Amino acid sequence: MAVVAAIAVAAVLAIAHYVFWTRRLRQPIRDDGIVRAETADGWRLALGIRLPRGEGRLPPVLLVHGLSANRWTLDAGVERFSLASHLARQGFRTFALDLRGHGDSRDAPRHARSRTWTFDDYVTRDVPAALEAIRRATGEDRVLWVGHSLGAVAGMVACQLHPERVAALVSLAGPMSFDAEGPVARYLGWGFLVDGRFNRTLARMAAPYAGTVHPVAAEIAVNGRNMDRPVFQRFMANAIEDVPAGVFLQVADWVMRDACCSADRTRDYRAGLAGCRQPALFVSAARDALAPPAVVRKAFDLWGGEKELVELEVAKGFSADYGHTDLLLGKDAPREVFPAVLGWLVARSRPVRRGEEGRPEKAGAAAP
Repeated sequence: MAVVAAIAVAAVLAIAHYVFWTRRLRQPIRDDGIVRAETADGWRLALGIRLPRGEGRLPPVLLVHGLSANRWTLDAGVERFSLASHLARQGFRTFALDLRGHGDSRDAPRHARSRTWTFDDYVTRDVPAALEAIRRATGEDRVLWVGHSLGAVAGMVACQLHPERVAALVSLAGPMSFDAEGPVARYLGWGFLVDGRFNRTLARMAAPYAGTVHPVAAEIAVNGRNMDRPVFQRFMANAIEDVPAGVFLQVADWVMRDACCSADRTRDYRAGLAGCRQPALFVSAARDALAPPAVVRKAFDLWGGEKELVELEVAKGFSADYGHTDLLLGKDAPREVFPAVLGWLVARSRPVRRGEEGRPEKAGAAAP
């Protein structure tokens, strides 16, 4: 009985800890509302919008998050660290997408609740729906794509599958090559212990301690020493998501075979890079173990269009050797990373001319 009582007390304390810190560290995004996009298989996706401040620019910007994340990473509730807000202040209308099952995109058809969808569903179903929603909202056929991690990979694939809809691409730490002997592959060998099915809960439980210790395993995804502790805590409490089972299996297959292809292996996404003609900016981080500079450079070398590469490391004048996620949320990211992305996008956009304003959504009015 004593053991049962101890377990019950521990469970109650754990639940109380989770609820308290989830509420205490909650930091909602301060966007201007949500546009909904309906996919062909019945999902209702959320695109958080930021309306342009001052003179507008076209095309609009689509921001797409990475694996085990939601749109908070690109439009942080901590306003200074919101890339979407930074771009909006310079005239861009931005749309930050929550892929199916992430963030505010949880309105799923009954058949999809097993979380067995794959990366291919993101690029063949979610992306077309998001692009169509943006076209309805703005009248624009094309977008400037800014993707982080798996969101950057999705952008590179979108340039192949929907070339007429993507005007230019910014790939922030996007991996399309993998080291089958590297640290990520070694962790994948632990199987269900690292498959990401409990990431959201674990991140919220650990959030109050973020920044106090720096486990080697966590350093694969973020250089915690390069993040202010309050930002790190709120990132953990607001931005982390569980990894869908089908996506995990597909990405694990990519890593173990050094491949980047459709789940049925009939389409080689990496081979398709040579046929891409959109201008692209590739950004890598020196301490990134998920998408090391050599990996990002491989995609850069294969890209068939106009391209530029930026490597974030102290040796090249940056304030820190950035990691995978602090590339967006690092202490000096708003001063060093955001302006580089902005300047590149400005050079590939144009001011809004009279009569091109489109049909702006009402600021602050979230769609149902």
